[in-house]
Amino acid sequence: MIAFPTKTQLTELLTHEKGDCVSILMGTYQAGRDTNQNPIRFKNLVQQAIGELKKKESPLLPQVKELAKLEHDSTFWQNQTAGLAIYISEGFEERVLLSHDPGETVSIASEFNLRPIASVACGETNLMTLALSWERARLFRSDGHSTMEIEDDIFPLTMDELVTARDPEKQLQYSSHETLGGGGSETVMYHGHGNGEDKIKADRRAYLSRVGEYVAKRLYNTDQQLVAVATEEVAGHFDAAAESVELTQCIHVSPDGLSDSQLRARITAFAKEHNQHNDDVIAERLGSAIADNQGSDDWKQVVLAAVEGRVDTLLLGQDQPIVGRCDQSNHQVSLDDEGTDLVNTAVRLTLKSGGTVRRLQGNSTAQPMAAIFRY
Repeated sequence: MIAFPTKTQLTELLTHEKGDCVSILMGTYQAGRDTNQNPIRFKNLVQQAIGELKKKESPLLPQVKELAKLEHDSTFWQNQTAGLAIYISEGFEERVLLSHDPGETVSIASEFNLRPIASVACGETNLMTLALSWERARLFRSDGHSTMEIEDDIFPLTMDELVTARDPEKQLQYSSHETLGGGGSETVMYHGHGNGEDKIKADRRAYLSRVGEYVAKRLYNTDQQLVAVATEEVAGHFDAAAESVELTQCIHVSPDGLSDSQLRARITAFAKEHNQHNDDVIAERLGSAIADNQGSDDWKQVVLAAVEGRVDTLLLGQDQPIVGRCDQSNHQVSLDDEGTDLVNTAVRLTLKSGGTVRRLQGNSTAQPMAAIFRY
């Protein structure tokens, strides 16, 4: 199972496309009595997939019938995030937990349906926010509409968890001989030498440095930017100590002085403003690229550029499919009611060539997709 997929993980997923590819996507309830609706909605979608596979006499039918048993796994359905995607091909199945609702869709085609989740996985429509104080560090992901806290084997964490009292006999500064949690791979760092104020400074520097390393791992190979909620003092020391990560901006307030709802509201409001600014910037880039013949909002040109690996940034506009066929060997695209969604094809090809995908939140383009080219 993959939780909150990265661009790298989506690209890896594409290597499992073989024959019929089943994609089931749905929003899920995370808490309360509404979680009882999760298996019901799943049952309806998986039965739809089974019906379509029967018509095609697809060899995937036994796999999907086996998947249908997931309906009865109450533990699974009561521990959901905001959305779920399930991908199945011959001998392969992957369940993907999502930080957003991708809508309800069932797709059986020659390719996985990554369009609803690609822009979030690439990170450009999401903002990573570090709520940081001298006592603890919490990590949040926000798309400008909702904010959720990342809770995993690392976050949230406290200074006491990262910096523990040092055994004088070890004579090691920031040793890595003991592990957090007994069986994990993460290391505990020890108090610096000295007493009083010098020791406090050393401890804080070690704490902030390790927090920076953990955040850098979360940001690796994404286009996400990092914002901090912290006092000016904490943010300044973090900038100096955390060499592996860079803050884009800081909301100067103590996160520990806010309730959870207040903190989420501040992060969501900032992310909304941030994304609108990014939309304006990317729309300007697109306009300049089109003027210089380095971009296009013509869907045929975009798909062909994706085939050639020339798409640097694929921009998803109106949420509507373009059903057709892409003949990569003859370098041709055409409309065909029996074909696949060419927007999804462009998404897949862009990811395969190392490009990024983002969804414009405003009215920056009236087309289903546009692209900025590498050359």
